[in-house]
Amino acid sequence: MTTPVLEARGLVKLFGRVVGLNAVDLALYQGEILAVIGDNGAGKSTLIKCLTGALIPDQGSILVDGAEVRFRRPQDARSAGIETVYQVLAVAPALDIASNLFLAREIRRKGFPGKVLRMLDMGEMRRQSAEHIKTLGISTLQNIGQTVETLSGGQRQAVAVARASAFGSRVVILDEP
Repeated sequence: MTTPVLEARGLVKLFGRVVGLNAVDLALYQGEILAVIGDNGAGKSTLIKCLTGALIPDQGSILVDGAEVRFRRPQDARSAGIETVYQVLAVAPALDIASNLFLAREIRRKGFPGKVLRMLDMGEMRRQSAEHIKTLGISTLQNIGQTVETLSGGQRQAVAVARASAFGSRVVILDEP
């Protein structure tokens, strides 16, 4: 039997006396698409936030490739190859598409300009961004240098999804983007 890429066992999350999650189990396998559906207030976003370090479960365990992990913040999940697009999009409107895709993962120029002056390699970031967007089949984003604030809501969602898929080496989680 194959080991799940991401697994939750008995997750419980309480908000005072309100039960956000009550002993939730799930297993996600490599190459699988898993949908979690339910009414408003059923705990879908709470589950996603627990799986990605935005919330810490009160009980239960999370496993990545069969090994138990404790995500204390979203960066911990990212380090494990888990990227998330939350309902509220985390994009920087004043920056261009390429800068948003590489936000907090910028590529620096080689040699002295990158190491000492910390100059960014915008050309390489734009090239890779265009490649990621093309690979995803997103045809509504034509100009990688366009600022996100000039995009429609759907185009902004496409930028957030492209960023997650570009860096989600293990799992990409979409919370109603």
